[in-house]
Amino acid sequence: MFKHTYIKGYLVAEIGGSHLSSALCGEQGNLLFNSYFSRKLDASQKPNQILSQWVDVLNHSLSQKGDADIIGLAIAMPGPFDYEKGICLMSGVNKYDQLFGVNIMEFFRSHLNIPRQAPILFSNDASCFGLGEAYHCKDGYPRQIALTLGTGLGSAFVHNKKLANGMEGVPDSGFLYNTAFKNGIAEDYISTRWLEKEYAAQTGKNLGVEEMAGKAINEKDTIAIQLFRVFGNNLAECLSPWIRSFEPDLLVLGGNISKSNGLFLPDMKKRFSELGVEIPIKISWQTEESAMIGAVQNLKDKMETSKSSSTVKWRKSTQPLLPIKVNDIELPMNCYGIYPYTHIGLGMIYSGFDSLAKRVMAQKIVVIDGYVGNDWDAIRDGLAMAFKESGIRVLWFEASAFLKPEMEVDKLVAPFLGDDNSVWGKKADLKVADFFQLDKWAALKPDLAFDLNIIIGTGSALSNWHCPIIYVDIPKNEIQYRMRAGHITNLGKTQAGQATQMYKRFYFVDWPVLNKYRQALKERIDIVVDGQWRTDINWALYADIKKGLAQMSKSMLRVRPWFEAGAWGGQWMKEHIQGLNKGEINYAWSFELITPENGLLMESDGNLLELSFDWIMELDASAILGRDAKSFGLEFPIRFDFLDTFYGGNLSIQCHPRLKYIQEKFGETITQDETYYILDCDKQAGVYLGFQDDVDPKKFREELELSQREGTPIEIDRYVQFHPSHKHDLFLIPNGTIHSSGTNNLVLEISSTPYIFTFKMYDWVRLDLDGKPRPINIEHAFQNLDFERKGERVPKEHISKPTVIESGEGYLLIHLPTHPAHFYDVHRIEFEKEIILTADNRCYVLMLVEGEAIEVFTENGVSQVFYYAETFLKPAAAGNARIINKGPGTAKLIKAFIK
Repeated sequence: MFKHTYIKGYLVAEIGGSHLSSALCGEQGNLLFNSYFSRKLDASQKPNQILSQWVDVLNHSLSQKGDADIIGLAIAMPGPFDYEKGICLMSGVNKYDQLFGVNIMEFFRSHLNIPRQAPILFSNDASCFGLGEAYHCKDGYPRQIALTLGTGLGSAFVHNKKLANGMEGVPDSGFLYNTAFKNGIAEDYISTRWLEKEYAAQTGKNLGVEEMAGKAINEKDTIAIQLFRVFGNNLAECLSPWIRSFEPDLLVLGGNISKSNGLFLPDMKKRFSELGVEIPIKISWQTEESAMIGAVQNLKDKMETSKSSSTVKWRKSTQPLLPIKVNDIELPMNCYGIYPYTHIGLGMIYSGFDSLAKRVMAQKIVVIDGYVGNDWDAIRDGLAMAFKESGIRVLWFEASAFLKPEMEVDKLVAPFLGDDNSVWGKKADLKVADFFQLDKWAALKPDLAFDLNIIIGTGSALSNWHCPIIYVDIPKNEIQYRMRAGHITNLGKTQAGQATQMYKRFYFVDWPVLNKYRQALKERIDIVVDGQWRTDINWALYADIKKGLAQMSKSMLRVRPWFEAGAWGGQWMKEHIQGLNKGEINYAWSFELITPENGLLMESDGNLLELSFDWIMELDASAILGRDAKSFGLEFPIRFDFLDTFYGGNLSIQCHPRLKYIQEKFGETITQDETYYILDCDKQAGVYLGFQDDVDPKKFREELELSQREGTPIEIDRYVQFHPSHKHDLFLIPNGTIHSSGTNNLVLEISSTPYIFTFKMYDWVRLDLDGKPRPINIEHAFQNLDFERKGERVPKEHISKPTVIESGEGYLLIHLPTHPAHFYDVHRIEFEKEIILTADNRCYVLMLVEGEAIEVFTENGVSQVFYYAETFLKPAAAGNARIINKGPGTAKLIKAFIK
């Protein structure tokens, strides 16, 4: 046992292809040998047999800890293995194939008697061996190369008792096994596999290395002797270039083959001499002990690093996380609300990991799939603790293990992303299956000796496990907040990238691919989980979700808005909308109804659950769009959003792509035709729209390019008209039209749904909030600009002329005609008391643009109150609606609809 002087210590294990050894280790890095246990293993057994033996050996060591606290678990492990996440990736290497995809780290957390929060670190066994040897080595050998010669070729490059990975002269990750050598890679020629294969080829006998060595020494077997000599030559020739580049002071050899060093070392040294290489060589007789000591040293270094580094945020935003319960919303209810939810009935939304665990623990197999951006580690952790509390033994498989190699995935998606400098890509026509190794999925089998087998992660339903699916959704704004924090990755990536490149890949690859995938899974989904809270969840049965969505499609719908700061952002929303972070520098955009990035909030028993708007369209698009569903399919065609420049800046001078251009270049089906409805404005406010009559396109382009190169301002009024803005004006901006909102406007942008295809030509020589210039897209713009929209045509054709088309007592229906290029139209309804909004089997997008509040009654008996500036839509299935003005004065209601 630990002596009483040991208050804290580590549990350490060295796992080989045929054995596992474990021991306790003091804080100073010394192994306690009375805690040492080892067992030979059959690596071809099923998961339960292997893992149970591993845990048994580790628990034997733990039984010797006495009163000491175990503060970490260090494991030296062969590869292939995901060392960071603790996932076995061994396949086709004649060991632990049955563990492919298994989360070993979670298994240890759930089955060992150590604190769940204790750090667990898996490290490459050869790297650990190198560190352990360096730890015990006397001074004078600061730079070392350590090799483990066994089933494979393990290597570690060490400098000052630390791994030298990333240093000059070191192979990637310090691994030599996969470096080019002769007609293949190094491991093809320097391993027991090579020795045994060559001996069998020459003799017809299948012997192990130890038997070969015995024959060479005891029986003077000339073939075995010669093969060991060639092995020594191979080793010298492979190592020589790395010795020259890294300049080590010592070469350390360990592993099973090193025990027979007398058979290959003389030839190795001779070949070194012929190649002009001189290096002291040490044969280690304590490979296992060194690996264990190195594993602990690596864990201690990681713990020290994490202790000194600042806490990593998992989301980067000043906006608060959605409250998980209605009672947590502490905002006034009689004004614009940022958390609009619909009550879908009692007993339909459940809260917490415990309740979900109880729901599924009777099943033998479970598939947990879902959208990219979820924190699968946190979800697994929450469920694992609930299962452990209930005494349920779980075997966790990770979907990420089944992904194709990252370089292969990068090559797959590259045609849809353009170059790194491109802002846009083209929507991918890939399938989720294209990202995964389908042969690995096909080979996956559950181990029914466990109470529960679970696959978790995006793509899990590709497995051959035929069972209902738990699907985890997450709002698009939360995906972006996590993206900016570097907390998540794109599908098929192992590390977070630069935020704009990640967003491009989300928009053009991940989201369209995963939307199609979710649609294909709908018949198999049993449970839907909202994953945005990370360490907590709300969930519902999909059958109840469908009932709730069907109910919502017969009433007025309001999506949950979200808000973003920007280079030109203003202060209107901050001052008028309750619940926004007043400390934010500004608010430029409100995503009022941009359906690809907005969600719908449901409530039951006080629990909130958010689903992307796509779900209601996928359930029944005709209930939402009515007669226009055939034209637009699952794509909701109209968007509403706010552009706030109050006390801010001008938007960039910009235009949007023509229809053919956006279809061919970016894979969209409709283009970005816009209008600016002025909800509010200050004196002197205005909109830049259309060209001056005498515009010279060539001169204009030359000045734009000069400004981009040299950062010089442009007198933009020489080229672009400026029109004063007034409340309730509607400016018409079909594709190809040059435009920009000036300062001191609150613009309600009524547009077709595409929203990221803005070709900026001039951005007022300013920096974005990150201190960098925003991308300028002059080439794209000039392939789309309509220079005929100039002079007197602009006020005639691009500023809507309101016309009263219907009137009654206390009621006006005003047509705000849009441009012939727009596929949607706009009405404004002005009324004193109440109106009837007729169904006409179509969808309307509405906003109260003047007045305090209105109450809407739909045919299903539901009444809903909407306040000033709130966007909502009337689905076609909602039928006629009666609308009552609940405030003093005239209510003015904007209505946008498909022509």
